[in-house]
Amino acid sequence: MAVRSEFLGKLDADAAKVRAYGDGLSKGETGRPAKFIVNTANAGSGALAVTVDGPSKVQLQCDEVSEGYQFTYTPTSPGDYLIIIKYAGDAHIPGSPFKAHITGSGRTSARNEQSQVVVETVTKSSKTSTFAAAEPWSDLDATKVKSRGVGLQKADSNKDATFSIDTSVAGNGMLLVGVMGPRIPCEEVSVRHVGSGQYTVIYRPSERGNHILVVKWGDQHIPGSPFHIVVQ
Repeated sequence: MAVRSEFLGKLDADAAKVRAYGDGLSKGETGRPAKFIVNTANAGSGALAVTVDGPSKVQLQCDEVSEGYQFTYTPTSPGDYLIIIKYAGDAHIPGSPFKAHITGSGRTSARNEQSQVVVETVTKSSKTSTFAAAEPWSDLDATKVKSRGVGLQKADSNKDATFSIDTSVAGNGMLLVGVMGPRIPCEEVSVRHVGSGQYTVIYRPSERGNHILVVKWGDQHIPGSPFHIVVQ
């Protein structure tokens, strides 16, 4: 997935306290998943933006783990890939940008491709992260989440589609958004917290046809999810 890097950091977020580690930050092989972890424990909550820039466009997957977030990408062309990790705005975390040298077969390209994921993180603590990951948010109620916008109904290929989410009375949780097209996932999805439980979501589908848009608050679908979108 690739997204635009417009997002809002939070006051308690500190990029200097974020750590990243894993083989995927320094090396890999074409056709094989490369993985790394971004540890946000004790760094506060804010927008985490990860960009992979290299000879091939990759599907960048993000999964929450106890200490933060695990990212997986599968390069298809050999060469050097830059991995840029920013937190709470435009602040690079220590070590960013990282350079991963990818070996193996595949077509080389003089033109770089970019993929990006932006995650609105939740506060994690090194002492409590395991408990927090294991226990659901007790006050979370996805039925109270409200959504609105044209992007929940239709979109145009290769153009931004937008909708908004209101979680202000739905308890404490994490907003998850995914868009799946007829053949491939939507590569550009941006979730931006604009304050007071209000979110703006922007996605850009690359293929025409029927898409499925999933919006979850924590592990629960919000009303209407999954949405069925027709992309012209």
